[in-house]
Amino acid sequence: MPTLLSSILILLSTTIAIASRVSQPSSSPAPSPTPTSPSTAPSVPVQPIVTYIPPSAPSKAPVTKIATYAGAGFENLAFRFNGQLLATTAFPAPLLFYIDPLSIRPPIVLHNFTALRNTVGITELAEDRFYVHGQGVDGGAFRVYEVDMRGVLGSALLPNGMTCIRRSDDFVLIADTILGGVWKFNVDSGRSQLVIKDPSMAGLPNKTEFAAFGINGLRVQNKTLFYCNSGAQTFYKMPIHLDGSSAGKAKLIASGIACDDFALDDWGFAYVASPRNALIRLDTRTGSQLVVAGDFNQSSSDIISASSARFGVGDSDLTSLYITTNGGAFVGAPAGSQGVSRVDVGDLAQFFGKNGQYR
Repeated sequence: MPTLLSSILILLSTTIAIASRVSQPSSSPAPSPTPTSPSTAPSVPVQPIVTYIPPSAPSKAPVTKIATYAGAGFENLAFRFNGQLLATTAFPAPLLFYIDPLSIRPPIVLHNFTALRNTVGITELAEDRFYVHGQGVDGGAFRVYEVDMRGVLGSALLPNGMTCIRRSDDFVLIADTILGGVWKFNVDSGRSQLVIKDPSMAGLPNKTEFAAFGINGLRVQNKTLFYCNSGAQTFYKMPIHLDGSSAGKAKLIASGIACDDFALDDWGFAYVASPRNALIRLDTRTGSQLVVAGDFNQSSSDIISASSARFGVGDSDLTSLYITTNGGAFVGAPAGSQGVSRVDVGDLAQFFGKNGQYR
């Protein structure tokens, strides 16, 4: 599958020369200039400077800064059809930025056009095929580049959790936290397809930052897709086909659950990594919750902002969960709180399902 960099092609390199217009010699002699007094200069009309200040609206529209980059002078922009922005910079470097209009993630430098002094105009000719131009580093050559975004995981806004249905499949399922859906990505062809988009997977409306997040962690067990919605703090399940498409309606399992990624055991329990500093055992049949490790919303917890969980696969750790922690998405992080920890749930896992591997 071609990379983004290899798909950026120089389409045009044209040196623009500014030529002086020279009058052709005439067979008749040029007329003699009219003599003027050396003390009197010809009068040059001066246009008056008119300063017009347009009136202001009674109520001015609010302005919200959505992206900044130290020292960068942004010049032009274009939208992808999925609502994300591409923006060029005139100085100090010829950059192309990928910008999230919701400001949930910071601007990303998509490409540095090192053969240019700047990037100026940008437009979309066909879906996800953009053209950017700028002046060459030599100061005289203007070039147009094609930026092909078609191989960039479809139109994903924020890919997050990932899982598979069967290990023999040639595709994986990827949660899109901002779009509120599930992508099917073929690992052989590189093609992607939005196979599920459901209101239960969307973030809270008219919100920014974490509240705008939707579906996050997801797992498949017995032709059922389990997933959590971080912004709405909900946990759902949905029947699916073996090709990854939906086979029925979403069913709410629990609400009011601070969740990120999770692991499933074979008895219907989800062990949810909570960004509120805890590991929560959720009964996917009844919706009941129990904190089995850490201290919910306490900065003194042994688990600070848990982000994912997996059961061990060896004989010695089948009843142990391995937890990743990012050290404090909500509560200040003590030194050394980021990393990977093991939680030995022991009898809890043995009683509720000794084999913790998910399928």
